[in-house]
Amino acid sequence: MTYCKAEDGKVYQLQRCPFCGMDVAEVFTQSEAKEYDPPLDEEHERFTIVCSFNRNGCGATCGFHSTIAKAVSRWNTRVVI
Repeated sequence: MTYCKAEDGKVYQLQRCPFCGMDVAEVFTQSEAKEYDPPLDEEHERFTIVCSFNRNGCGATCGFHSTIAKAVSRWNTRVVI
């Protein structure tokens, strides 16, 4: 399992990527990301989880969210098909 720490000190557990199964997810801020979707909001930082290409992941993301907790929740949500 991968873990990340938020600004408030809380530690969140990240599940494996739902697409490739790799355990290489990382938290990125919108300003750290190369692509801005939605457009960069300089007043409010946004967060996403990415299955890291640099660590042999597939590059999947969960979109940008207003808090790390929301991004982690979205990343860890699995849909049964």
